[in-house]
Amino acid sequence: MSGVLRRKMLKHQLAFINSKSPFLALVSGFGAGKTDALIMKTLKLLFEIENAQIAVYQPTVDLVKKIMYPRFEEILSNAGLRYKLNKSEGIIDIPNIGTILFRSMENPDRIIGYEVHHSFFDELDTLDADKAREVWQKALGRNRKRIVPRNGKTTLMKNTCNVTTTPEGFRFVYQRWMKEQKEGYELIQASTYDNPFLPKEYIDNLRESYPKELIDAYLNGQFVNLESGTVYPNYDPELNHCQETIKQDLETLHIGMDFNVNHMSAVIGVKRYGKLQILAEISDVRDTPAMIDAIKDKYDTGRTIYIYPDASGRSSKSVDASKSDISLLKEAGFRVNAPKKNPPVRNRIVSVNSMLCNAKGQRHLLINKHTCPGLVDDLLEQAYDKNGNPMKSNNVDHSLDALGYLVNRLYGVARATSRVSRFRM
Repeated sequence: MSGVLRRKMLKHQLAFINSKSPFLALVSGFGAGKTDALIMKTLKLLFEIENAQIAVYQPTVDLVKKIMYPRFEEILSNAGLRYKLNKSEGIIDIPNIGTILFRSMENPDRIIGYEVHHSFFDELDTLDADKAREVWQKALGRNRKRIVPRNGKTTLMKNTCNVTTTPEGFRFVYQRWMKEQKEGYELIQASTYDNPFLPKEYIDNLRESYPKELIDAYLNGQFVNLESGTVYPNYDPELNHCQETIKQDLETLHIGMDFNVNHMSAVIGVKRYGKLQILAEISDVRDTPAMIDAIKDKYDTGRTIYIYPDASGRSSKSVDASKSDISLLKEAGFRVNAPKKNPPVRNRIVSVNSMLCNAKGQRHLLINKHTCPGLVDDLLEQAYDKNGNPMKSNNVDHSLDALGYLVNRLYGVARATSRVSRFRM
């Protein structure tokens, strides 16, 4: 049993693991060991309670499968503990010790039908503030199982809710732990620089992958304003400009596309000199068949054309109601890159801003402002509304959505994780 907890931990991890606060948050940059701290505190509490029941929440079911299952299995196996993972039920059972329930935060209404002693929320701040608050309140209602200390101990123990997250602006974690400062709430902050076990290139790679306004959050674990002013502050009409045009040869085209009746938009790009160059645009097209005709008339010279469309185009909503927009694109002979669902809007915005200018001052996305005047105007104009969402007035969002689909699928910034963050423990 002691083998489970005999691991070398960082200072902020130990503070998180040993804290007795009923409502605890560890906020840090990428690679600072948040998930390891969550796992180790989960195991510590399992061994302190008779028949322990602990809930672990992730933003999505996919993250439960890709992150939590393998990480818990690795640590339990290395400790020589017998366990049974039931993926269909989302449960790890450790005989004579307790049970870990894995749940998604995608639908707060489904946080019902069980009781636990303790709860853990990984990356809670990736949810918008209202949804995170709802998840928190729902989970608090589940966090009510009476605690019986193990081995006859009489020490008073409270139910706890624990959060590990990167800061995502002034969202729920900032509001609850920093602004409201409610009793029983403790905040621990840490930086990526606090982890000496990361590879030397890890931080440098982050600086290349993210725009400068996110580095304070994703490296230093600080709450910073990520949603003020324009949505694309990294765009500079001069520094992101190129004079290139589309060549009349077999050069491959990459086209981002947004579906909107009478306002269909497309941005046309090429990969040249290690950069993505947006060299043409098509806007305010009636429907998908009309967009197909426009692309074929201008660019179908036998070259390869990739389309990166709005994933919602899988539904039947085009002129031919029996076929989806994406099906029509495929039938037209285009190579279509369309996932089952679009990434979060914020992911697309971060990806575009990172390509426009990353934290090292490098610009990998160039736009010919003479051939793409509508896109340029939209990049300069779009701002956030009072709820922190990109404004959609005056149809300013269509070409930007098309650009976002293209950039995110070619160069999308995934939330940074590092296998090295398991440390040498």
